[in-house]
Amino acid sequence: MAHTYDAIVIGTGQAGPSLAAELTAAGMRTAVIERHLFGGTCVNVGCIPTKALVASARAAHVARRAADFGVVIGGDVGVDMARVKARKDAIVRRSATGVERWMKSLANCTVYQGHGRFEGDHRVRAGG
Repeated sequence: MAHTYDAIVIGTGQAGPSLAAELTAAGMRTAVIERHLFGGTCVNVGCIPTKALVASARAAHVARRAADFGVVIGGDVGVDMARVKARKDAIVRRSATGVERWMKSLANCTVYQGHGRFEGDHRVRAGG
């Protein structure tokens, strides 16, 4: 089924969500097409998960140096990688879900999930 839009944003990575928000705020009928994971690389496999893992590593480092600051921990500091990963996954999930909800809540915006591809000068297909 064909629909007509003033603007189409393909991908919800770095610039996609804010662009879609600006376009809809300007009164443009906008479509957003996301192939797989809302938030793109930064939210799902880049910046955010990396920073979550670095924060856990930093906490372990500081705990291991606690005695240097006069803090007694009473044993070796261990790292439970399953819990570190679960924390990272929860942060990523909240971020990706937030982007998805944001896009779906924009007035004058339709979100399509599927692979977006150009089929002509003024034609884009989402999914099948």
